[in-house]
Amino acid sequence: MAEFRVRVSTGEAFGAGTWDKVSVSIVGTRGESPPLPLDNLGKEFTAGAEEDFRVTLPEDVGRVLLLRVHKAPPVLPLLGPLAPDAWFCRWFQLTPPRGGHLLFPCYQWLEGAGTLVLQEGTAKVSWADHHPVLQQQRQEELQDRQEMYQWKAYNPGWPHCLDEKTVEDLELNIKYSTAKNANFYLQAGSAFAEMKIKGLLDRKGLWRSLNEMKRIFNFRRTPGAEHAFEHWQEDAFFASQFLNGLNPVLIRRCHYLPKNFPVTDAMVASVLGPGTSLQAELEKGSLFLVDHGILSGIQTNVINGKPQFSAAPMTLLYQSPGCGPLLPLAIQLSQTPGPNSPIFLPTDDKWDWLLAKTWVRNAEFFFHEALTHLLHSHLLPEVFTLATLRQLPHCHPLFKSTGIGIEGFSELIQRNMKQLNYSLLCLPEDIRTRGVEDIPGYYYRDDGMQIWGIPSSLETREALVQYVTMVIFTCSAKHAAVSAGQFDSCAWMPNLPPSMQLPPPTSKGLATCEGFIATLPPVNATCDIILALWLLSKEPGDRRPLGTYPDEHFTEEAPRRSIATFQSRLAQISRGIQERNWGLVLPYTYLDPPLIENSVSI
Repeated sequence: MAEFRVRVSTGEAFGAGTWDKVSVSIVGTRGESPPLPLDNLGKEFTAGAEEDFRVTLPEDVGRVLLLRVHKAPPVLPLLGPLAPDAWFCRWFQLTPPRGGHLLFPCYQWLEGAGTLVLQEGTAKVSWADHHPVLQQQRQEELQDRQEMYQWKAYNPGWPHCLDEKTVEDLELNIKYSTAKNANFYLQAGSAFAEMKIKGLLDRKGLWRSLNEMKRIFNFRRTPGAEHAFEHWQEDAFFASQFLNGLNPVLIRRCHYLPKNFPVTDAMVASVLGPGTSLQAELEKGSLFLVDHGILSGIQTNVINGKPQFSAAPMTLLYQSPGCGPLLPLAIQLSQTPGPNSPIFLPTDDKWDWLLAKTWVRNAEFFFHEALTHLLHSHLLPEVFTLATLRQLPHCHPLFKSTGIGIEGFSELIQRNMKQLNYSLLCLPEDIRTRGVEDIPGYYYRDDGMQIWGIPSSLETREALVQYVTMVIFTCSAKHAAVSAGQFDSCAWMPNLPPSMQLPPPTSKGLATCEGFIATLPPVNATCDIILALWLLSKEPGDRRPLGTYPDEHFTEEAPRRSIATFQSRLAQISRGIQERNWGLVLPYTYLDPPLIENSVSI
């Protein structure tokens, strides 16, 4: 007979405790014990509790390999078994009669009655599990996970995703927490009520004026939104959003003018100034291109019974010498030059030029929401997550660190999936490919490269490190960069219109203030999108900043030191970002480490 001490930690989340009865079986090199009840006087396993139990094994099971956790509802006299409830277990600590503590990390919800098998917390790859019992358990765990988490194609041409019909069908371990879910719906309800009271949600007509739009702008104010409202018509601010706005991934250095974008020296002489030319500036590397060609011919939506319109613009930008501001040189609103597709210039009439820039901003909205945000920062992270759940057991080291409608979105995603490659997802390679290593004031690049911090088949340790870094960066920092600023960019709607009600202009000299407003989305569509992007920019509680790991899966000293080093480096990066931001008119905060979530969480 051998007496073991068992210490159990229950999570602190709402509903984490349980009335169910818990027992454990200890599996060792010489056999397995029967289920040993964990039962003290009074109620066990309350939220936030750590409790000690003593259990006696009838026979020696040898060196401990596994811990089986059994959970079942209590049985009451005359009433029979109660309905089982969920329990969030943080960890078990097992102390044998001789030897040190063995920690079994869990950090899972156990729903209903059943059995969960836990390995001791030391991370192990498959070849390190020498004992047949451990090898068998590893295979059984993966089989169970592959049955639980199955793939499906949501839409043809999209990344595959989890095969579940609704959020309600998800198991507790991959759902929002109760508190987070409640906060999200409370925020949504209060924002919806405010718009409803103002009488804006049900208005299907046009805005009466730009001044009237201020009513919705006052809905919520942020420093970024205030800045956009004050500067949205300025060329320098228009250009700066390609660097540090919500879609900072499309601008690239232009070494030659595309044949379908016939900009001439005469068109841009007033911005370039004397003594230079387009060819000279192309050779110097001071010209940049933003091409929204992927939007060409995309299917558009119908809002309030009216068809909407889209454009596929090309925008040429110029980096003035001496670290001057990035400025737009020319905009063409289609991919086909000709009499019906003029090239708009800063020297054009105010409303012609403003309307052209606004069409570019509308294209940015589509590209960002469908591709940069939804595809790259949500759908791909789901692929990474599902692959991890299906292919890596709990003890594996990597598991521990872990106005176009739906048809238009779907078509965009299908198009981009054909172009998507590994290099595009790796920030250092993406920066080099786009030729933007030295363009000044590109804070998404500067801060992102610091957070990346890692020097391409996965045949070497270095290649594996880069791949895992890409996954972590995509699911944390990149998502923060393209998600947190959505409300800042859209709160003043003309800066980022979600739809356009009139077609792109086919000639110059006809734009007016009234026509500009008539092109913008109607009142109710404006409210809908601002509400949605406000919610998507606001973390609904239960924050876990990058580098914080409340689930302590690692028990070894080496990874604990690595985590401490990582946290120290993030703190240093944060101090540097905050010092730089003191000198900026518009601070770039989206990649400040304390503001980055550990993973996609909204």
